[in-house]
Amino acid sequence: MKVLVLGSGGREHALSWRLARDPGVTQVFVMPGNPGMLSETAGTGAAVEPLLENLSLVQTIEFCAKNKIDFVMVGPEKFLFEGWVDELTRSGIPTVGPTRAAARLEESKSFSKQFMTENKIPTARFYNVSTEAEALRAVDQTQSWAGVAVKLSGPALGKGVIVCDSTVEARDIVKKFYADKTLGIEDGMVIEEKLSGREVSLFYACLDDEFKFLASACDHKRLLDHNQGPNTGGMGAICPSPWVDFAFLKRIEESVVRPTLDGMKKAGSPYRGILFVGLMGELLLEYNVRFGDPETQAIMPLLQGNFAEFLLAIGKGDITAFRTSKISTEGVSIHVVKAAKGYPGLFGEKIESGIEISSSPSVSAPNQQWFFAGVKDMGGRLVSGGGRVLGLTAWGRDSSEVRARAYGAISQVKFSGEQYRKDIGASAGGAS
Repeated sequence: MKVLVLGSGGREHALSWRLARDPGVTQVFVMPGNPGMLSETAGTGAAVEPLLENLSLVQTIEFCAKNKIDFVMVGPEKFLFEGWVDELTRSGIPTVGPTRAAARLEESKSFSKQFMTENKIPTARFYNVSTEAEALRAVDQTQSWAGVAVKLSGPALGKGVIVCDSTVEARDIVKKFYADKTLGIEDGMVIEEKLSGREVSLFYACLDDEFKFLASACDHKRLLDHNQGPNTGGMGAICPSPWVDFAFLKRIEESVVRPTLDGMKKAGSPYRGILFVGLMGELLLEYNVRFGDPETQAIMPLLQGNFAEFLLAIGKGDITAFRTSKISTEGVSIHVVKAAKGYPGLFGEKIESGIEISSSPSVSAPNQQWFFAGVKDMGGRLVSGGGRVLGLTAWGRDSSEVRARAYGAISQVKFSGEQYRKDIGASAGGAS
């Protein structure tokens, strides 16, 4: 089996690394991938090959035909929002991911909040707004709330949510977003009630009416220790979430997952692919229509079963193979991210790149793996490419031992200006 993974970051490195370990997989291409993946070879002998160039949709279809690709796995949301799944599928290439219409669950927060309301899915109080004036008026209506989450409705590359403790702060953030013309504001804003409690990410594989639970994880979104600083795309993750049990999962499947699939089918956009529900307690914060980053880097080393055959069943719409696939996670893991100076680059702050990484990460230690994201090749040396640069995942049976190994390894690879949290997984209830 030959597989093509779309994307370039740590999530795509983790997906390709895991797929290469499945029996029957002979080649995993990554488009465009990154140079940190170049030395990746699985124990099975399957190779991970980053193309290191961006192909157009037409070129990708031609590449799949020429290389006899069995299925395409979509990593980042960009390809989903642009309708690549629709076109690849029309070309006869099994592809894992929702259609462009179904991807609106993530592409537009305004759409998703309205969808939650219409389908009676529990979520925080909110206002959908289209202009700065509407946003400021909405903020003024939130005096009785404990705080305000100001969310850009459109795709914002992980930079579109700022949680405010007061209406004064929220008004200031609204004005800054509009003054900066921040990416994602073209679709308006969601002014949402600030929630408190335990946050968790749940991942499901979906095929029209049916779904399978894959894993729970806990992302650490804030830049700094103790959940301080701005929101980011994620500074680390643990898997599984310590406070998720069978009863909790059943309640969420009845209150969120089932009504979501039913609602999408009713709207004429049956859902196929990975569904990621982000929760605060039992209230739905948001949908993502693909695997999360950095949760994927924590999940993949724990995933048991033939992942490639399972994804192929989704891509082909083979409900029998989907039902009979045995996919589960075993053990515990932690993933710690190192980001460049200036990340997340809010309101014009410059993110450093081109900084040499001090030493070559070693993969010789058992049950740990480096996953690369924002890296570039400079004369045969890896340098930072901006944003989240790399991360280390450790896994095993004992969470304390796993955490100690992860931090022992991550501290050995350095670059100037690096930012990373020292408290990933330190508290069962503290991730945010």
